[in-house]
Amino acid sequence: MNSVGEMSVDDRLRVLVVGPAPIAADSRGGMAAVIALMAAHPDERIRITVVPTFVDEPRWRRLWVGVHGMVRATWLVLRGHPDVLHIHLAHGGSVIRKALPLWAARLTGIPTVVHAHSYDFGGWFDRLPPLVQAAVRHMLAADCWLVLGERQLDEYASRLRLADSRISVLPNAVRIPDTPVTQVGAEPVHAVSLGRLGARKGSYDVIAAVASLDATVRSRLRVTLAGDGDVDEVRAAVSSAGLDATIRVAGWLDPEARDELLCGAHVFVLPSYNEGLPVALLEAMAYGLAPVTTMVGSMGEVVSDRVDGLTVRPGCPGEITEALSALVTDAELRARLGGAARERASDFGLDRWYQRLTQLWTRLASTSAALSR
Repeated sequence: MNSVGEMSVDDRLRVLVVGPAPIAADSRGGMAAVIALMAAHPDERIRITVVPTFVDEPRWRRLWVGVHGMVRATWLVLRGHPDVLHIHLAHGGSVIRKALPLWAARLTGIPTVVHAHSYDFGGWFDRLPPLVQAAVRHMLAADCWLVLGERQLDEYASRLRLADSRISVLPNAVRIPDTPVTQVGAEPVHAVSLGRLGARKGSYDVIAAVASLDATVRSRLRVTLAGDGDVDEVRAAVSSAGLDATIRVAGWLDPEARDELLCGAHVFVLPSYNEGLPVALLEAMAYGLAPVTTMVGSMGEVVSDRVDGLTVRPGCPGEITEALSALVTDAELRARLGGAARERASDFGLDRWYQRLTQLWTRLASTSAALSR
């Protein structure tokens, strides 16, 4: 059984995972969801230990978890506990929190994986002074880099000067529910958005789009915006637009409540300005919701316009209005796109993802063991 905590010495491949705590009320977002899946790796030959370095808590608590996790992960590496160190990385403070255990791994010869989740690593890196950029390259030196999509390959490789052999794509993964949602006869149509509420995710554009809908169409639609972030601000914007009867701002939902929401929905709306590869998008598609998304990050590698979703440009509420109107009034289109979205989500199933991780960790550990002999 995999664990979160101290590792014991046995014959299993020992992987130390460092990043946000697995998804919970105090640890939210896509990276936390990915780490929860990783902690639940089903292969009994592998023992996972997760050391959290971030939680969604007040600043003093975040600081404590960050420092404690950084020191603990470094101590475990220096003691030779893991066979592989697997780091989950965003940007900014995340780089600082991961630098020390990465240094310890280089010192002890433990192979390292950096798993990149940032929605704007390139923009953040380009704003740094040249000397700081050089320091970041040194701090993030690793045996292998994983990015979420093809669009991120050059973003990271060019800035960190990574050889092609050291960076590859590992998309996020999702559990595929046994039963899809029912699109036929949906009245009203329920559109949902999951993620950190705010401007970057297009939350205010969704509000503007719904406000612009024909009144008859809007009467056949209800919308749920769920997530953390600008919850109060988004709720105030809904009220200001006079849309309380149509849009509900639910705030953050735990996994059980999230699944319950998706089971009763028909459309997924995420008109983001910046993204990596949102787990929420894959989850919605796995249930058979028809997605309305922008093409930023790697979402364009998942959704094809009018094939398995409808795409809009960032910052264009009018296009969201048109997409929602089409999906509310054309049940056949909604059902076709939802079915195709569920089929596309099957390409991101967990079995393949776990196999890729197992192969990577085994290869790195075997190579390290061979070099140490």
